Amino acid sequence: MQILIVFIIFLLLLGFLEFRKKTALEGFLVADRKASAFEIAFSIVATCVGGAATIGVVSNMQKYGFAAVWWLLSGAIGLMILAIFIAKILRASKALTFAQIAEIFIDKRARLVSAVIICVAWCAILAAQFSASARILSTFDLNFNSSLFIGGAVIIVYTILGGQRAVIRSDVYQYAIVIAAFLAVLLWLNFNSPQVFENVNFTLKNDAFGYDKIGYYLLVIGTSYVIDPMLFSRILSAKDERAAILGSIFGAFGIAISSIMIAFIGFGAMSLAADGTSGENLLNVSLFNALPASLGSVLMLGLLAAIISSADTCLITASSIFAHDILQSEDLKIYRIATLGFGAIALLLASFGGEILNYLFAASNIFVSGVATALFFAIIFRGKIDKDLVLCAMCLGGALGLAAAISGINAFAVAGIITACILCLAARFKFNAASSKPDPNCVCIPQASEYEERNKRS
Repeated sequence: MQILIVFIIFLLLLGFLEFRKKTALEGFLVADRKASAFEIAFSIVATCVGGAATIGVVSNMQKYGFAAVWWLLSGAIGLMILAIFIAKILRASKALTFAQIAEIFIDKRARLVSAVIICVAWCAILAAQFSASARILSTFDLNFNSSLFIGGAVIIVYTILGGQRAVIRSDVYQYAIVIAAFLAVLLWLNFNSPQVFENVNFTLKNDAFGYDKIGYYLLVIGTSYVIDPMLFSRILSAKDERAAILGSIFGAFGIAISSIMIAFIGFGAMSLAADGTSGENLLNVSLFNALPASLGSVLMLGLLAAIISSADTCLITASSIFAHDILQSEDLKIYRIATLGFGAIALLLASFGGEILNYLFAASNIFVSGVATALFFAIIFRGKIDKDLVLCAMCLGGALGLAAAISGINAFAVAGIITACILCLAARFKFNAASSKPDPNCVCIPQASEYEERNKRS
């Protein structure tokens, strides 16, 4: 408990120190665009390898075995695509938020639609992180509701105080804690319970996890990493183009390595668990009780750090988009109030319970179908598309994604993505057909180099 208290005080102090500095809007949203490649990489991995993903992957291992790592591996593949094809364009845009990117490459209507969809989807993601934090804190003799409130309050308060700079800076420290905790647990398992790794099947495909599920993970989860507001915010915070690209590439490798470590820990947890233990309690109950008291506390601290490093990014992403792109405010007080409001909504949503991965799948279905697919094509085509058709793709895709989230039928999300792809390709062809004459329904975006020249002149 003492370690937990020290950790919480450290986070709040970090937020307070950033709060004392004179912070402009750019500092709060994109850390004054001064983040190094090292900071970008660590922040990306810390954001993606959160408690919800960690607990969720281990939970899925009960059903799918080692193939459960496809959740994070799909993300790593998507992030690599982002680094190679999109990062340079994003960094040159000088945007402050994800929704502003939608306006640059589509139009103002797309900015509003994407902002609304993100705010809805990210409430679910944040609820998943809060729920995961409550499960971890409950190991310290706290009930679920008390754990939920304490974990949520800490995340909300230091994010309000420090903004993006505090989030990125804390992510570096928090992921260092995560790696140290994971390595310590793996070493203990290797020397004290080596039998847990015997007869383990390290295959990425099995009877329970076939090509259909692999395809779904690559399509939905992978795409959500290619076009992701949280990852975009890291690229926009980079000090230059090189830092943005290298940070993203190193981040992708970090996610892949972390997924393998989580899988080994998951095998250990399953081997030591009593019959009937639920997947979401494998780490915070089964493995925690099997470890020496000090090492168990280190593991819980690592998991909590993983959760907070994801939750703070989720929170500032949603609140910033709401204040900047829906309210169109430049008052930092409004951003901080929005942060408090989104945190409260997510806490309320998490209080109803529910499986962590269900929250994440619901959010991914809505976001990928409604925003990510359309914006991906818009960026790749440099805005040379018919904006009305792209907007239609966002609305129809978002509606089908919402249907998938509510019903739990992932086929709706797949249909939404396919529909959005078809409409976006049609938007490209329509642009090409009209390229010989002015068309008010078409928008053209300059090359990245043109952005840079324009910014230099201004």
